[in-house]
Amino acid sequence: MKHGIFLMMLAFVCGIPVRAQQDTLFPEDVWLTQIGLSLYGSSITHAGAFTLPQAPTCCTAYGQGGSIGLAYGLSIRQEITKHVRLVVRGMLVPWSASFSTTENLLLSGQVNGTSRHELDVSLSALTGEALVDIRLPGNVRVMGGVWAGQYTDPTFSQREVLVTPSGGTFENLRRVRGETSNAALVGTPSMPLGLSIGGGWDWHLTENHSWTVTPEVLFMRPFDAVVEGLDWNVSQLRAGVTLTYALNAPKPPLPVLFRRELTVDTVVVTLAADASERYSEGPERVKTDTIRTSDDITILDRVARTDTVFTPERPSITAAISVKAIEDGKTSDVFGIRVSTQFVTEALPVLPVVFFDGRAAQLSSRYRRISGPAEFSFDRIPPRTTDVHREVMNILGQRLRTRATSRIRLVGTIDPTTEAGECDLARRRAEAVRDYLVNTWGIDASRVEATTTTTCVPERVTRQQSEDGYSENRRVEIVTDDLELLAPVGRKRFNETRGITPPRLQFDPSGSSRRFVEGWRLAVRTGTTELFADSGAGTPSSIVRELSAVQAEQMASGIPVSVELTLFGIRGVTERAVATIPVNKDTVATEYERLTLTLFDVASDKVGPVAEAQIRSFVNTVPAGSTVRVRGFADLLGNAKFNQELSLKRANAVCSVLKNTMQRRVTLRCDEVSAGYPPGIESYTTPEERFLSRTVQIEVQRARP
Repeated sequence: MKHGIFLMMLAFVCGIPVRAQQDTLFPEDVWLTQIGLSLYGSSITHAGAFTLPQAPTCCTAYGQGGSIGLAYGLSIRQEITKHVRLVVRGMLVPWSASFSTTENLLLSGQVNGTSRHELDVSLSALTGEALVDIRLPGNVRVMGGVWAGQYTDPTFSQREVLVTPSGGTFENLRRVRGETSNAALVGTPSMPLGLSIGGGWDWHLTENHSWTVTPEVLFMRPFDAVVEGLDWNVSQLRAGVTLTYALNAPKPPLPVLFRRELTVDTVVVTLAADASERYSEGPERVKTDTIRTSDDITILDRVARTDTVFTPERPSITAAISVKAIEDGKTSDVFGIRVSTQFVTEALPVLPVVFFDGRAAQLSSRYRRISGPAEFSFDRIPPRTTDVHREVMNILGQRLRTRATSRIRLVGTIDPTTEAGECDLARRRAEAVRDYLVNTWGIDASRVEATTTTTCVPERVTRQQSEDGYSENRRVEIVTDDLELLAPVGRKRFNETRGITPPRLQFDPSGSSRRFVEGWRLAVRTGTTELFADSGAGTPSSIVRELSAVQAEQMASGIPVSVELTLFGIRGVTERAVATIPVNKDTVATEYERLTLTLFDVASDKVGPVAEAQIRSFVNTVPAGSTVRVRGFADLLGNAKFNQELSLKRANAVCSVLKNTMQRRVTLRCDEVSAGYPPGIESYTTPEERFLSRTVQIEVQRARP
């Protein structure tokens, strides 16, 4: 009867028709037929109260027993719907177990003892398992069914072991008796049947479900006793995995790619020039195509869009410039610029001082330094007092080379307010000048003494409490008995600018655009030389500029002056207007010879011996009948009235020397003073410019030969 039930179950399962595979992309459309391999860890539990007839014990029956083992097998799984499948599995299932029980006994000699009966059963079964497997949400499976099988060579081993007393033995004089090893277990069912229930979870390793791993937990229980007629039952709990391969899995779905192609048309709309530029995207029009190849499926979105660009039109602007003259408070159209020049022969002073920056012992960058004597020439010094002073160390070096017996003393000083007590700084300043003369010009160091004063401050200190006053005290004074070392530089004849007409120019941009203009630049040039420039936002109003002596010199070549107004409009638009002014050069019939002297200390009008010697040398060249003018200057710092009076005193002091020296009949004018900068001086920014302004200029006027 049992064999018939098992055979009918197998026939039913194996006779289930397999749904033909369809050419689809999804495994849900196919009833999968899967073959698999199962591996479990098993926990076997035996229970009952029995003794084996083949190996009886005296009084105590065996109860609980168990073991741990591995079960494995092959399976076929067939879906009959996508939620129900039938499973047929062939298994090798372990049922082995170990038992033990104890009993009390009386040993020979009326000694009480205890023995332990041990039973080891080696039992396994080849089973065929038929299960109904139902899928729940989340790929969870519940399953249940029956199994039938055949025990394979069941055997047992048994023995009795004396536990107590520890020194006793059985009648065989051993502590073990009744041993049986690997004896056949008689009375097992010829085909045991049982029940299996459990659950699992399908984990699909591939997208088309061709490979699946199912972790499972199953409980097995035979309907029959292990040995017929005994109270001996067994059950098994197994946990493991089943790996299956689907014979009829659909082909894996092709990868799906998504691609987007964008085509943009642009419409340009022109706006007013001062409007804002902007860009507007139009709505998208989408057409979707599916492209299938043997490798993939591409979903292509063809997107078309029409965008609008709002672009302001390019503005049109106008630039206009005219130039007018301002003279004696009156404005008139400019017909030309007149530059008056005259021939001048001038001797420029050598200021015997080198100035230093605050707390510095290195030479200032204002002084020109060279690498060797070949780089220096008196002829290349411009005829300006400040330019002569920039070369003072080179002038001194050249003259010391040609006057081999001359010696100098360099006296370093500090400012008593900002550098008080730093005598070492004063000495290092003197050494810096000495080192330049020795290393660059090759002057023997024994001819150049570097020293300082007793207090390390100048003997004629500038006491003005300001940076201007402090900077004048940071210096090295050049002292020598050879006055030729400090003689004025050259007597060069050159054509000097004497005046310019008109003195002021007005630049009028009337007629220029004001709308759409963001900025402007005005540039005034003579040739490639820029006389001056100005710039600003918007459109300029009328611009008035003074023509300085420096600019007059730049225009003395007679090249026409170019006036260029550039307007910068929005959208990068530029517009230019150019006006040209002719320049007339007029050289006067008289010629001048000048001697500029650096004579005076701060607030002093005393003529020293060096200056007196230079005056005597100069007047020897003055021809009879000349007009000699003496102009006094001050540095214009401090009280203006005091400086005016000081300038006049200096002029009179020089005139006194001239009167006592002049042997020829000349016209001498000694009452001229200047309220502006001396010739060659344009500011009082540096201490040397202020020193060079404390001077007197002797000018001889005569007819040009």
